[in-house]
This record gives sequence, C-alpha cells and structure tokens, in this order.
Amino acid sequence: MEKQTKTKRKPFKDCIVKPGEKSPYANLLVDLAFKKAFNPDKPVSRQNLVNLLNDLLEPQLKRPIVNVKTRNVAHNLSGSKESRTAIFDLHCEDDMGNLIEIEVQIRKLKNFRKRLAFYASEMVVNQSETGAGWKFNVKPTYVIAFARHKVFDDERIIHRATVCDLETGEQFVDTYNFTAIELSKVPFFIELGSSSIRKWLFFFRFLDKLKELPAELDEKKFKNLTESSKVSNFTKEEYEAYQKVYHKEWDHNAMVDGIFEEFADEINAKVNESVSEREREMAKGLRDDNVPMEIIVRRTGLSEEEIRKL
Repeated sequence: MEKQTKTKRKPFKDCIVKPGEKSPYANLLVDLAFKKAFNPDKPVSRQNLVNLLNDLLEPQLKRPIVNVKTRNVAHNLSGSKESRTAIFDLHCEDDMGNLIEIEVQIRKLKNFRKRLAFYASEMVVNQSETGAGWKFNVKPTYVIAFARHKVFDDERIIHRATVCDLETGEQFVDTYNFTAIELSKVPFFIELGSSSIRKWLFFFRFLDKLKELPAELDEKKFKNLTESSKVSNFTKEEYEAYQKVYHKEWDHNAMVDGIFEEFADEINAKVNESVSEREREMAKGLRDDNVPMEIIVRRTGLSEEEIRKL
C-alpha cells in the first residue's frame, strides 16, 4: 500500500500576498464568509466551529464540546439600526445545552462590555418557561466577541470574565461567561510553536493576506478552515454579496480616514477652541477667587493681559 506524501508547505514569509496579488481566501470578518466557514448546519463548517470553540473556550469549559447546532433565537432585542450594521453574530447550542453567541463587531461602538452583558442576559431570559413547573434551571451562556478595534487599555488580546465571589474569587454562578478578543492587537507573524489560540486569532485577522497555508499553520483543523474559506467555493450570488459588503466596509473605513484628513484643520481648530474656552473659564474663576496672577498664568497658559480682560 502506497504511503500518502504530505504536502511540503512554504514558510510564512513566502505565503504572504504581494502587492497586486489577490488572496484565494475570504476575509473572515465579513458576515457571509464567517458564517460560511462556521455554519453549524453543515458537517465541515460545523467541525470548524467545534474546533474553534474548544480551543477558544478551553479555560472556561468543563469538558470539550462534541457537537453544535444552530440555536433558534426567540426574539432579538439587541439594539438599534446602527448596531445591526456594525455587528453580526452566530447563535448556537452545544451538546451540553450551553448557549453560545459569537459576535463580530466590525466598527467601533460605545458600551462594548455592557453590550456583552445585554446579549448574555437576553439568552438567559429567553430560557424561561411559562407556568409554575420551571425551576430556573438556566443553562450556562457564553458570549464570544471579536472586536476589530481596541477596547481595553492593556496589551492582552483576550479578556475572560464571569460572575465571581468578591472575597474568594471563585465562580459564583456559571450562567454568564464572557470572552472578548481585540483583533487589532494581533501581530502579523506566526511561529511553529505558537498556541492554537494564537493561530486562530491570526486566521481571523490575516487569512485574506495569505496566498496559501504556511508551514507554521500546517494542521488538519486549519487546512479544513482554509478550504472552507476559499472564495472559489462561493456561488455567484454569494460572491457578489461578499464583494458588496467587503467594499462597503472598505469604503466606510476609507471615508472615515478621508474625513479626518480633509477636515483636519477644522477639527483641530474646534478642539483648540474648546480647550481655550475651558482655560478662560478656569482663569476667570481663579481670578475671582483672588488667586495670585502668576499661578493663574502658569495653570492656564494665558497671558496677564488676557486674564485681566476676562
């Protein structure tokens, strides 16, 4: 019996798309591409999702997930029109009955952590049953959030949280479990010895910057994921929809950058005007309180003449 020869893969540096080249892989941060790669209702993409969840939630799970299925959402209270255009999500349930919500936040929005609390609370409330027989047997909920923008003021890429006893630090109730991931902090390199989580995060941020799977990522689960993420697997309708959303996000980001570049002088002038107004109000208050003039000048940066005219 002939042995199958394993494909010899190139190192990472030789697998990066060069200027003018196109990657065969889709951007996983586009709704259609994400849900095609991690669709719970199809065998290959379902296994992709199981692999992702087990690696990502390993510190939080009591045992590995064996299977997942689509979770029907009874109703969705999760926000405004702005939210719906800036966030997409995947609802699923594992073989233990745990409810899982994966959110990808593609634009910077306010109240990031409170949104996650809202989504988890919604999953808990939707488990309620009518009648006196229900004993509040609430299944654990897991909210996983991928953010394209910086959220926390530290260097950690992943933040995990649950409800804890303030004195002992032990988990108080397993109902709420959060995993927040800041993709903007993921560096553009990967090594053979990198952890599975580190490899997943690289995929989410940079898959569409590769032209083939590098040796550093040569594992069955990542090979299956890249196959599921090939643009060539899209139908004509899917590809057109993907391109439309992809360019819409590209145009949005370019527009935001362009606005700040074009109107930089006006924006800076408004900022300076606001700062100057605060300084004048502070100077007037200090003057009226008979604070020595040299102290007012030092604190506000205004001249003695400007202060006397206030």
